[in-house]
Amino acid sequence: MVQTPVIVTFANQKGGVGKTTLCVTFANYLVMKGARVVVIDCDSQHSILKCRKADIKKYGETVTPYDVLAYEANDKQAMTTLMEKLHNDPSIDVVLMDSPGSLKVDGLIPLFVNTDVIVVPFHYDLVTVPSTASFLLFIDRLKKAVGEQMKARLFMVPNLNDGRVGKRHELVLWENTREAFSNYGYVTAKIPKRADMERFSTIAALDRQAGIVSPVFDKIYSGIFDTLQPIREPTLSGIQLTANLNQNEEAQQDADEKQSQDT
Repeated sequence: MVQTPVIVTFANQKGGVGKTTLCVTFANYLVMKGARVVVIDCDSQHSILKCRKADIKKYGETVTPYDVLAYEANDKQAMTTLMEKLHNDPSIDVVLMDSPGSLKVDGLIPLFVNTDVIVVPFHYDLVTVPSTASFLLFIDRLKKAVGEQMKARLFMVPNLNDGRVGKRHELVLWENTREAFSNYGYVTAKIPKRADMERFSTIAALDRQAGIVSPVFDKIYSGIFDTLQPIREPTLSGIQLTANLNQNEEAQQDADEKQSQDT
């Protein structure tokens, strides 16, 4: 078991691989496990923070299950100070970092060096695979340069997988890719491409994507805590529960249908 607080960073130099989405859905998964979570949005677009602001506007501020903080990762010393502070905060179980999509940001070195787990989402395609391979080589060189100070475990996640796509020779290439990436860490099961994964929330229905992501997140969670049991009993209510969200959606659909009939 990794000593808490655990810092988990979602990273890849290739954009569009679902890094931010998986960061949020893993935060929601951890809340369901009773974990005390903080999300640090270091990506230049700050998509998670924007999502949280939209969620608060829609659902209110009193039901937020974890904090979302924005941070600019362009200062090496400031990032070192932040990571040290997070590692010594007893009120947190897991810190999730959504990293910038560029390796040229100055704060990335202390971010990666002080991370316990690096989750690397990628696609099986002819552009993303080479880019992800370059990123893994970067992390490997950094590990060798830093030595024992950097203990990050890597989980590579084939994301947004469409089983209908891929010619025979490409499928062979993807299998070879999986084998090659395994030299750097653990390659998880594939996360299939589903519409529900495009509608994440930092507040509502924290288990909405559970059936899609659980096989992968279970592996990462057990890799951190050596168990699949919750850290503590989760306390969820209201809009955080899928059943209640579905009721609200059905009520809204009924109201929309009635309004349409009246007009």
